[in-house]
Amino acid sequence: MVSSTMMASLQHMQRLQVQLTDAQAENLRKTAESEGTSQAEIVRRALEAYLRRPVQVREATVRARALEVIGAFSSGLSDVAENHDSYLAEAIAEEHEAPDGD
Repeated sequence: MVSSTMMASLQHMQRLQVQLTDAQAENLRKTAESEGTSQAEIVRRALEAYLRRPVQVREATVRARALEVIGAFSSGLSDVAENHDSYLAEAIAEEHEAPDGD
C-alpha cells in the first residue's frame, strides 16, 4: 500500500524515458536490488549528484573531452582552418547530389 505522503510526492514528479545500454540497465537493476530501492530512485540520486556539481566543473569536463579529440582525425588537407566554410558547403552540396538509396 502506498502512503499518502508518497502519493503526494509522486504527483509532483515528471515521467522521463531514457535509453540505457544492456550493461547499464543490468548494473542499475543490480544496484537497486542490492540497496533495496527502485531503479528510478537510483537514477534520481545520480542525477541530483551530477546537477549539484558546479557549472564550472561540468563545463570543464565538456571542454576537456572536446580537447581530447584535437588532432585525433586527419582530413589530409592543410587549409581546413582557413577554408572550413568552403569544405562544409562542398560536403553539403555533395550530400544533396547523392542518388537516393545511399
